[in-house]
Amino acid sequence: ALLKGVSEYLPTDIDEAVSKYGAAVNVIGGPLMDGMAAVGELFGQVKLFLPQVVKAARTMKQAVALLQPLIEQSKSDNVKPAGKVLVATVKGDVHDIGKNIATVVMGCNGYEVIDLGVMVPPERIVAAAIEHKVDIVALSGLITPSLEEMITVVKELKRAGVDVPVMIAGATTSPLHTALKIAPLYDGAVVHVKDVAQNVVVAAELLGGEERREAFMAALRESQAALRTTTVQRSAAALRSLDEARANKPNLFG
Repeated sequence: ALLKGVSEYLPTDIDEAVSKYGAAVNVIGGPLMDGMAAVGELFGQVKLFLPQVVKAARTMKQAVALLQPLIEQSKSDNVKPAGKVLVATVKGDVHDIGKNIATVVMGCNGYEVIDLGVMVPPERIVAAAIEHKVDIVALSGLITPSLEEMITVVKELKRAGVDVPVMIAGATTSPLHTALKIAPLYDGAVVHVKDVAQNVVVAAELLGGEERREAFMAALRESQAALRTTTVQRSAAALRSLDEARANKPNLFG
């Protein structure tokens, strides 16, 4: 249904899936996430195109809406949230498919999510992070200008004295860009998250107690430092002196 974007039989499919997987949360974490992962992989291979991805995301949203009442029923008022996460698509970017799925997945895993929506300016993100005393800020973006906007957001967070971990996600983001361009500008952790399922894993590491957090942070710092070092070395190796370049000029006239 997700791959084809067909929602006609979703109520029947959802009932069957809940009976098979035992809980609504397990349906989201299992077949629905697997389906969206397959959609993302096919999109990356240019076997699916944006309109088809949008149809798949719409079907995912409808499936989650059917599961939401069951999820609410299973929640206990006495259960303390695993953490508070602010989620936003940055200014200039209207894409929200990945952000919306991440919001649902994190909510299903016990996190309190403050979703600011799309086209969110830096000052609003900073103000909301302070107002709600969030544990993590998650930034999403699909288009290339969003990379620069994410840099602006972490600068503004730092200027305001906020140092909670920041998660970076979206089609144009990467571990390399995060390590080179974003992380050095911020006092807290800046973690690239490759897909929505990893959001929960990363959040658990960051909020799972001091010892667990420190081990994760040490590994993160080491990996980002290695990326920066490798990039500098490659850049240096690729450069020639002016004399070498002139000696290596092409002979266009035989």
